[in-house]
Amino acid sequence: MKRLFSACAIAAAIALVPASSAFADHHETVTEAAPDPWTGYRGIGTEPFWSVTIGEERLMFEHSGVFTAEADRPSETFSPGGVVFISRSENAGNRDFIVLIEENLCGDGMSDRTYPQSVRVFVDGSYFFGCGGDPQDVLSGADWHVTSIMGEAVPDSADINFRFDGEGGMFGTGGCNRFRADYELTEGLSIGPVASTRRACINPEISRLENQFFTALGSVIRVEISDDGVLTLYAEMDPVLTAERRGERG
Repeated sequence: MKRLFSACAIAAAIALVPASSAFADHHETVTEAAPDPWTGYRGIGTEPFWSVTIGEERLMFEHSGVFTAEADRPSETFSPGGVVFISRSENAGNRDFIVLIEENLCGDGMSDRTYPQSVRVFVDGSYFFGCGGDPQDVLSGADWHVTSIMGEAVPDSADINFRFDGEGGMFGTGGCNRFRADYELTEGLSIGPVASTRRACINPEISRLENQFFTALGSVIRVEISDDGVLTLYAEMDPVLTAERRGERG
């Protein structure tokens, strides 16, 4: 366990305190502190079922029906591909309580949800692996460009693309017309109904693809994202649409 984290640990930063100016500005600007991105973060695992929660001041772990553990929350340490929290459990023995969060897409093994991070927990001599973060973050923050519909390749020139806003709204273009739809991401994904503009397509081939695209969206019941970032939307067991991310995540 120590070998795993020795490469991740970094030296503490040296605070640089600027010298006072002889002509100090008495109209100081008060800058509001940025919100802590980790307070309220939750990681989960299945087989066995467990959860870890990062509070404002505490790390809290529960192995369902087996044991719980808590520790003071330390400052996060940055490691390649993620962050790590290293503390001591308050259970007997005061053993390591370590939470490693990595930026890897993660499936929980029990549902169709994909999470933005993988989570590893070392606590009281036991090791747990699972997922963490908000599944909405996997879909939102980037433009998705459609590469196939109903198994048919879509040329880049068609420019069929969409974006999830992370709050239940989906919008984009079918190639000719702008559209918007509501979506719900729970154990699966549902989209619709689709509302679009009514601009006539000059190119009949793009018009045909657009119609297929809008029809495909209405049939979606689940979503998968591969390790290389390809998004696939399914109706029942059959894929109806694939897309790739071509924008920056927000």
